[in-house]
Amino acid sequence: MSYMAWLIIGIGCVIIEIATVGFWFLWLSIAALTLSLLTWLQAVTSLPAQIIIFGIITISLIIFTRPLVQKFVKTDEVKSNVEALVGVTGIVTAEIDPPHTGQVNLQGEIWTARANEPLSQNEKVVVKSVEGVTLNVEPFKE
Repeated sequence: MSYMAWLIIGIGCVIIEIATVGFWFLWLSIAALTLSLLTWLQAVTSLPAQIIIFGIITISLIIFTRPLVQKFVKTDEVKSNVEALVGVTGIVTAEIDPPHTGQVNLQGEIWTARANEPLSQNEKVVVKSVEGVTLNVEPFKE
């Protein structure tokens, strides 16, 4: 393939990456643009060699650099539903005496709650997990 074909592939991958921001097409575009340069310099002329080099560059970039880039790029992941309750503090409104459940006021709502130790009314707790509509809580430690 000519260097112009690799250049077009590289630019196409950049456009797709900008549209998706998944850090997959970025590596394809870098590999295609590198291969465009190598082909233009006539360092690689045969199509099988170009495809092998393209694959090696792409796989190497994905394995060695994608995890690093993802670590430094912040995503706008927002916890939703019950996932957002983990770590939130609340107040025991009905005594929790294991294995029986009690109740906790969490953000103005009353929830059924379970704990591994007895908790008295008005004790401050933190949510550790949620199972269905039951909170698993433990005493809040400042």
